[in-house]
Amino acid sequence: MADKEHWSHQKEKGKGWMRAITLFSIRVLPGIFIRILAIPVGFFFWLISGPERKAIKTYLRKVRPAKKPYTLPLFLAFSITIIEKVESWAGKIRLGKIHFQQDDITTIWKELEEGKGALLICSHLGNMEMLRAIADYGDIGVSRKVPVVSIVDFAVTAGFNKMIEDANNSSMHNIISAYDIGPDTMLMLQEHVAKGGIVVIAGDRSSADTPDRNYAIDFLGSKAQFPQGPFIMASLLDCPSYFVFAARRKPLSVSAEYNMHIHKTSVEFSGTRAEKKLKIRQMAEEFVACLEKYCNKYPLQWYNFYEYWEKGDL
Repeated sequence: MADKEHWSHQKEKGKGWMRAITLFSIRVLPGIFIRILAIPVGFFFWLISGPERKAIKTYLRKVRPAKKPYTLPLFLAFSITIIEKVESWAGKIRLGKIHFQQDDITTIWKELEEGKGALLICSHLGNMEMLRAIADYGDIGVSRKVPVVSIVDFAVTAGFNKMIEDANNSSMHNIISAYDIGPDTMLMLQEHVAKGGIVVIAGDRSSADTPDRNYAIDFLGSKAQFPQGPFIMASLLDCPSYFVFAARRKPLSVSAEYNMHIHKTSVEFSGTRAEKKLKIRQMAEEFVACLEKYCNKYPLQWYNFYEYWEKGDL
């Protein structure tokens, strides 16, 4: 993949005044009207986003090969999801809107109640902000307040980060830049999970600065680059690790109802250094298999607007 095509080199679309209007509307208008207004906004960005349309078309051909790759519905779904990310931080989407599935939710609730910490590896499928927001409100279904530290990339989403900070001043607390991870940071994170906290990191954004720290893994029929970092972090934290996906029940509905899928990894990191190295890749492959499953289940909700697959393997 050419360096200029990497996700980290994309420019954030949307002006400051547009974000200000969006936040004002979220504060004063009923949610149903905001979602309706998100439709023309999504259409506008679809019109001006030629390279992104091309990338989404590649993805849709892979995830729905029997259908024509119409890209507009995904842009509209993304526009609604952006609104709901901000609504989550504004306290307008709480636990009652989230429908947990018959997976490992009872396990994580039990471990959190017992005071254990956890690593949550999420993705750009659905609404990544929801879990952080409801945890900030102490609304995740356990009796204690669970502190959350998130690992994010500030460079690509500075404007969006400013908008959610305006919606909730505490949204930028306990956030660490992905570029600042080092020995001191890892020690802090180890202490955080030892005290019962949660660490959240995305597992589907490859590294541009250290391409040797990526894995080429089969994803939707072709090789794609996935970062080693989140899975190395899992081995170092050595705490319960989960894959988490929060997807809208209906991508274009005016109702903010979400399905939350939580899967505990089967990988544990005992053994020699060489064995742990193999287990790190095994965990990455397990995550990618989960992501593929939910891309197939919610094909209009994986929001990666750049060429994801290796050029020779499309």
